[in-house]
Amino acid sequence: MRALLLAMLLPAASFAADGAALLLEVDEALNRSEDMTFVYDLVNMEPGRDPKAMQLSVIVKDEKRMTEFLAPGDMKGTKALVQGQSKMYIYLPAYNKVRRVSSSLTEGGFMGTTFANEDISTTEYSPYYDGAVTSETDTSYVVTATPKEGVKVGYSKLEITIDKKMKLPSELKYFNKKGTHTKTETRSNFSCEGEVCNAGEMTMVDHSRGDASTSLLRKSWSVNDGIDDDIFTVRALQK
Repeated sequence: MRALLLAMLLPAASFAADGAALLLEVDEALNRSEDMTFVYDLVNMEPGRDPKAMQLSVIVKDEKRMTEFLAPGDMKGTKALVQGQSKMYIYLPAYNKVRRVSSSLTEGGFMGTTFANEDISTTEYSPYYDGAVTSETDTSYVVTATPKEGVKVGYSKLEITIDKKMKLPSELKYFNKKGTHTKTETRSNFSCEGEVCNAGEMTMVDHSRGDASTSLLRKSWSVNDGIDDDIFTVRALQK
């Protein structure tokens, strides 16, 4: 009987260890560069409304992110500085003012999109989530990630599909505090600069908003440009 119990328990323990190890591999793959700079075309779609197109540049270093809207005209020059999952500032050129965005607002859509601030600023999963492998195919793993004890995050769990070759997420399902599957993000059209790989297209569908979606289509990107930390300061927002 004891041998039978051990046989039943060991696979589960192995899965848990594999899941944790995979999240570490994902973190390593996501953070191989010192910095990255992108230009994206953005398309926002909501039920009953015409699609809204924008263009923006994004500079990323660790969990810090500086976004500047390049188009349309009424958004041009608007900037958003993310210094962490709950620390975000907006610069509005029409008023020449910088304002801090409250943590309650950062849980909603970033600048009217379906991406929350936490979604776009999360560059590591292993510090926040425990992982367990729940399924596997020839090309991917699915890891169910649940928050570590004492860690504050916006979701009760994530289901992350991880490409076996690149060790990068190709799909993420987000579950709210009640355990409801509220959003699905897909990442596709990957390309690499040396060992640094990144998705050419990212789409977030918000099931709680009638499947409203935001797609980011990468127009260009560069890696390891030596971006100075001063770029990610409140003072730099008004320059």
